[in-house]
Amino acid sequence: MARILAALIVVAGGVVLAVGGLKATVWAPSDVVVGTLGTHGQKFVTTEVGALALAGPRLQVQVSGAAGDPVFVGIGRASDVDAYLGESATDRITGLDRETGTLITTTSGRDQAEVLDPASADVWAVSALGPGSAKLSWPDTSSGQWRLVIATDGSRPAPENVTLTWSGQEPENSAPAWIAVGVVLLVAGLVGSAVLWSRARGRRAS
Repeated sequence: MARILAALIVVAGGVVLAVGGLKATVWAPSDVVVGTLGTHGQKFVTTEVGALALAGPRLQVQVSGAAGDPVFVGIGRASDVDAYLGESATDRITGLDRETGTLITTTSGRDQAEVLDPASADVWAVSALGPGSAKLSWPDTSSGQWRLVIATDGSRPAPENVTLTWSGQEPENSAPAWIAVGVVLLVAGLVGSAVLWSRARGRRAS
């Protein structure tokens, strides 16, 4: 029975070690996190301060709307963006539901507020404008607080399809724990087998 138990421990250690290896390679979690925006209807979509690094230090913004409609994406210093948006109606991205990949928003401001076409505003560190779609990448190397703004021309609802893709953040991975447990079990099983084999050999010799 002792030999069988030692053999089972060796097998268990090998299995756990193999799982740890797979978790470190084939099953390793990705450092890419994708968030999409659900239904929204305000003139502007913007982000809370700090949301640009919500799930990683690098961010790619992809936006699309009706064919031919202008799609604007810009990132500016938070104070400048606050001054630009004023009291205008906005859907503000404040978080991310990682289970569903849905961006969490709150709504604020007034629909009646008039705002300059964002493409004409001089508040952007980076920006992109296109017919039907636009995209840009972040970060800028400058320090400070930044906010993202997505819009058409400032007079109509913001484009419907918004995808934010973060990358570069080290994901949590349980592989080291699995590997450590596997090694302990494997070594314990092998040592136990060696001890039992040595004792059996001694008894036969005597």
